[in-house]
Amino acid sequence: MNLSNGELTPVIIYSKRTIGEIRDCIAENYGKIKYELPFINAVSVEIPKEKLIKLAQNKAVASISEDAIVSKTPIYPSSKTVSSASFSPADFEPAAFNCAERGKGVGVAVIDTGVTPHYDLIKPENRIIAFKDLIGNKETPYDDDGHGTHVCGIIAGNGYTSLKFMGTAPCANIIAIKALDDNGNGTESDILAALQWSINHRHIYNIRVINLSLGIKIESPYDDDPLVRGANAAVRHGISVITAAGNNGPGKCTINSPGVSPYVITVGAADLTQADSLGGIKVANFSSRGPTLAGDIKPDLIAPGVEIPSLDGKNPKGYAVQSGTSMAAPVVSGAAACLYAMRPRLTPSQVKRILIQDALPIKNENRNAQGRGLLNYKVFLNL
Repeated sequence: MNLSNGELTPVIIYSKRTIGEIRDCIAENYGKIKYELPFINAVSVEIPKEKLIKLAQNKAVASISEDAIVSKTPIYPSSKTVSSASFSPADFEPAAFNCAERGKGVGVAVIDTGVTPHYDLIKPENRIIAFKDLIGNKETPYDDDGHGTHVCGIIAGNGYTSLKFMGTAPCANIIAIKALDDNGNGTESDILAALQWSINHRHIYNIRVINLSLGIKIESPYDDDPLVRGANAAVRHGISVITAAGNNGPGKCTINSPGVSPYVITVGAADLTQADSLGGIKVANFSSRGPTLAGDIKPDLIAPGVEIPSLDGKNPKGYAVQSGTSMAAPVVSGAAACLYAMRPRLTPSQVKRILIQDALPIKNENRNAQGRGLLNYKVFLNL
């Protein structure tokens, strides 16, 4: 971290023991605390740069990291009208998408730009069962970007309006946490606060899955990375964390954080637009590749991520087409919700093992592009 003099710097401060030991010291001498994050033993705060060195020498402080900007994974190509869609997950495995009550009762927390109360999520019953706004502090669900709504539809849209476009878990419940603004940007501490909120409310809303269609480039080993710490903590609390690999491909070592974590499920994007069999499937050129800087193979698997139709955040009865690993991750999040609905006693590690061990390897693609292969829909539907 650059500790040169200047304006206020947003940072995340980790305590050696408890945040109570550093809370009062920070509030009295350094600045106002933005978030308390006990699940990773940290606080976020804006501090004058000239005071950072002194704070780092405090015996109660374990480490300090920059509170960096996190973004939704960029969309390639730009969003298009739904009439131009050439592929829907339901088209690839029609039998899988005719099964009733997939994901019923399972809560999926979507940490993103919010959610529009689209008919496919609120009719015939409202399945947006909770909304937390960390950006504007509003109580009514909204999405001023559209990214989060599209993601929610891929997970839990029930096709109410179209009678065609459905998510992988159309009976699952959505817990939408707005941690990204109208440009799809937030801070690491915003994401961490959303993870903390999800953990705190996991029993109330039966949150078994967290979807993170977002990330940040990482240029050093992940051990001290804030998002990795937060995602790992959520997994330890019994929640499967599923994250987009990133759209930084096709170069190697381009996986975003927190997707570099060995404990989360990291999803790359498959291009099925020209496919009528496994032989016609390929990894999308933009999809980030592994290995991680620690040498781990990533992504863990791939899922459809090119020209995916889902809910339009600007029209509660409309649909839009988007591409990116942001679209691939929620396909897997819905699959995980289906597994939890069928087998509630599963752990995150078991869900990860089930999803990747039965993935379908793609010809002419290496492990650091496809992981174990394409998500196998038949596995999570027990067909």
